[in-house]
Amino acid sequence: MEPLTRSETLQALASMGIELPPHTKIPDEDLDRRLRSALDAAQEKSRFSEALKTLDLPLWPLMKADEIQSNSRPLLEAVRRGNLQEARQNQIAMALGASGAPEIFVDPFMDMRQTLMSLANALDNGFMWCLIQDPALEVHAINIRFIRIYELDEKTPAMVVLYRPFNRTNAEEGARWAQRQAAKNPQNVGGVGLNIKATLLEQKLLLKLLKMNAKLLPSDFTVERQPDEERFKVSVLLPLGPLGPEAIGKLNNNTGCVVCGKRAGMRCGQCQSASYCSAECQHADWSSHKQTCRSLKGGRWIPVPFRAAPPGKEGAYITTINRYTPMTRTSDLLDSITHADPNVPPPNVHGERLFLIKIQLTTTGYGRNRTMTVYDRQRSFGHVYVAQCDDPGSFDKLLGELTGPRGGFGGVKMYRWARRVGDWEFSVCLDRPPEVDIKW
Repeated sequence: MEPLTRSETLQALASMGIELPPHTKIPDEDLDRRLRSALDAAQEKSRFSEALKTLDLPLWPLMKADEIQSNSRPLLEAVRRGNLQEARQNQIAMALGASGAPEIFVDPFMDMRQTLMSLANALDNGFMWCLIQDPALEVHAINIRFIRIYELDEKTPAMVVLYRPFNRTNAEEGARWAQRQAAKNPQNVGGVGLNIKATLLEQKLLLKLLKMNAKLLPSDFTVERQPDEERFKVSVLLPLGPLGPEAIGKLNNNTGCVVCGKRAGMRCGQCQSASYCSAECQHADWSSHKQTCRSLKGGRWIPVPFRAAPPGKEGAYITTINRYTPMTRTSDLLDSITHADPNVPPPNVHGERLFLIKIQLTTTGYGRNRTMTVYDRQRSFGHVYVAQCDDPGSFDKLLGELTGPRGGFGGVKMYRWARRVGDWEFSVCLDRPPEVDIKW
């Protein structure tokens, strides 16, 4: 099977929440690096060592047919991943009497997550192999046999598999393999096989994931292969979930020169919102950039002081969640808790450059003690607060924008361009909403 094309890579990234301009000239190797980082983040690979110590890992307590085991745990429940946004969508669908399942063959990343859950469900029901085929069942397929399932933690199974892609030229060989596997099925399964439908793009994405994850196994890891599996490869499948807010922000940022993708050394002198590597690229981009540029030019910039915590909460431990906050573990929420030290300025990764911020009215504080929370896409400075008591003038101007015609979102949040002008101060473009789609 051919690897992902450039347009397919962009489509896969977009399905994960990383929406780069369709005309971007970012080099192919940089796009590939971004996709690999996104897949790593979706699997939470940072939680585990680069090479799994399989000799020290316990096996997952699989469910067995006609056998009651107090310690067995369904794989399907373990591989489920989601965030607040997906949970709310499911809740609304259930309230309307509809299925919360996403539409298939539309979003390749969501499709791959659904395929992974189908594989886990197959194991729960006694299947030890499956075929992943195109919807027409005639072009491409991936044959998979499960070897063993390790337990990385109580929420994370690691499914070691043998796999091989097939196409029309060797389809008969793949079919014979499937027949031999069906003949070895356990009694409760019978002589049937499991067939999961997947688009060509999803299959390519899955093969990329398997190739990446092969490095998780120790170099001396051995598998007992059956006679017709000499050309099968071994790898690992981990649970896949939606990207968290930090990964979304990081991977949607630092795209280099907006024209060619090279390292950017200059910005538009009018608005400072677009990066370029040269005057030639800046000139080439003007037809696309001028709308955003003109929207910022002449904007009203105001100083906005901020603090580490709301008034009266200095030194407290604070967390803020949004639609991308993962819901898999209690620790996901605990990890987002930060110590609001009023004496330590938050980091400034942007320098003097422009960046987008979200300004959101909080539900705490009344009268002249109201506050707003502010953060950027990368959560590079965590969450900081704009308090009305610190500067009533700037707070009221922000509040007027929030609740006015340019605010939107029910008058509770808005996005604006900002620049860091001090340890505890932003300069915010008050009256110029971003002319770009906000991926937050």
